[in-house]
Amino acid sequence: MAFDSVYLIPIAAFAMIAVVVISIAKTRQRSSEVRAEVQSKLIERFSSAPEFLTFIQTEEGKKFLGHFESSPKLNARDRIIRVMGRALVVGSVGIGFLIIGFLPQTYNEFCIISGFLLMALGGGLFLSALLSLKLSREWGLMDNQPPANS
Repeated sequence: MAFDSVYLIPIAAFAMIAVVVISIAKTRQRSSEVRAEVQSKLIERFSSAPEFLTFIQTEEGKKFLGHFESSPKLNARDRIIRVMGRALVVGSVGIGFLIIGFLPQTYNEFCIISGFLLMALGGGLFLSALLSLKLSREWGLMDNQPPANS
């Protein structure tokens, strides 16, 4: 049986998604490493505790510490929004695979199976985001009320 190019398209799509996910993860990891390095160098510049306390009481020091205090709330909200976006994208790709798989001209069982798997993955991600939202509010990582529109 000859190799059919119909099987190459879904495999290439999954490979492309994997490359994009890996590159995004490496970029975020590097960004976190650089941020931690800058913060540690800033803390190392202070030779004594009174010097550090003086810095904390200035406007710049309050902004520096304010980032650490608000970070869990911002992280929780940003992660939930990011997961919801991913859920919508994965679910949409799954719907696209199902449409391609069920069309009479391009009927393909591999696309149908892939479509159902991607839709299930998107649904699972969305439910995970909703559960994270509920738990984050219960644990105080997020405000119970959504932010007011400006």
